[in-house]
Amino acid sequence: MERFPYENVPLPHDQLPILIFEKHRDSGEPGCAFHWHEELEFYYVAAGGVLLGCGGEQDWLCPGDVGFVNSCIPHRGMAFLDHTKHYIIQVNLEFFQGETEYATRRSYASLLLEKLRDAPVFLRGDKELAGVFEKLIQEWNHKAPGMELAVKACLFQIAVRLLRAAPLSNPALPSEQSGTDSLRRVQEALLYLASHYDHPEEVTLTCVASKLGLSVPYLCRVFRRYTGRTVIGYTNELRCARAAALIRGGVPLTEAGRQVGIEDYNYFSRMFKKTTGHSPSSFREGK
Repeated sequence: MERFPYENVPLPHDQLPILIFEKHRDSGEPGCAFHWHEELEFYYVAAGGVLLGCGGEQDWLCPGDVGFVNSCIPHRGMAFLDHTKHYIIQVNLEFFQGETEYATRRSYASLLLEKLRDAPVFLRGDKELAGVFEKLIQEWNHKAPGMELAVKACLFQIAVRLLRAAPLSNPALPSEQSGTDSLRRVQEALLYLASHYDHPEEVTLTCVASKLGLSVPYLCRVFRRYTGRTVIGYTNELRCARAAALIRGGVPLTEAGRQVGIEDYNYFSRMFKKTTGHSPSSFREGK
């Protein structure tokens, strides 16, 4: 069974601990499921548009825009415009571990962990920042002599822009610690749903809340805060993502429904259409 939410990013250990992917998407392609990882992640849009959902927020990124996903925050690329070209940059905080702030001798990694929780998800209209991302991508692709230093310089410029974009905040207070706990609870819920979405009796609100030791109202509240989705709505997205993959692989429609825990095909078809905007048969026909 696929597990969607936690992503183990295979960053290199003997090189710079970053990865850069170039992606091409069209409007008919579904986005990924909500997931999270420990690495910082950036979306940089070169053409088209990406609807990014992150930490309960969602909005479109257009060419030149940047999306910032902080460590361990649930997120997903939700939808795309035609002819979209975008880049995903993943950076392990170990990248900053050996560097210190001159005035305090404090690790930049610890500084970023503290400060970036308030950094904005969407950074728009910043031509200088867009230029830094263009330079970063160019250096990464060309692998010219001195590439490591050039990449490092770009990432520190990006970190500075994020730190300066984040509002000033007080040192961690008890309420913020409880926010950390609620995020952990949402991550636990994501992992649980990923492993049980094909067993309807195990993903009712009452059952999920009981398994996690939470009240139903609290589960619903914090889950929506960090994902922008209801628990049931997100569970149906997981079912539809898996069912679409099965259908494209040649599995009959009714059997695809059964494999994601829905015996009644009429109900499956209605849920699939409501969730994805397309009928199950359209995925079988490759539309």
